[in-house]
Amino acid sequence: MIRFIVFIFTILIIGIAITIATLNVEIIEINLYFKRYSEPLPFLLFISFIVGCFLTLLFFLSAYIKHKHENINLRKNMKIKEDEIDSLRKNPLREDH
Repeated sequence: MIRFIVFIFTILIIGIAITIATLNVEIIEINLYFKRYSEPLPFLLFISFIVGCFLTLLFFLSAYIKHKHENINLRKNMKIKEDEIDSLRKNPLREDH
């Protein structure tokens, strides 16, 4: 049921976005100092959204890789500590110190 509600909500948002995009088709000029772009407003908004998604993905992947590497190192350290504890358990206790 919740998936159906989310699906309907998503379709509604997409419909509103398409309606707004078709009503605002005026040409916008962007001057980047070395080049000028003249494109419709919805196209520029879509491109900026795609660029934002791509940059977010890059930041997420960098954090994911960092945490994955840290996790591998922690597992190696834990394995070394477990082996050390096992070897200490196997040694008999001596009272001649």
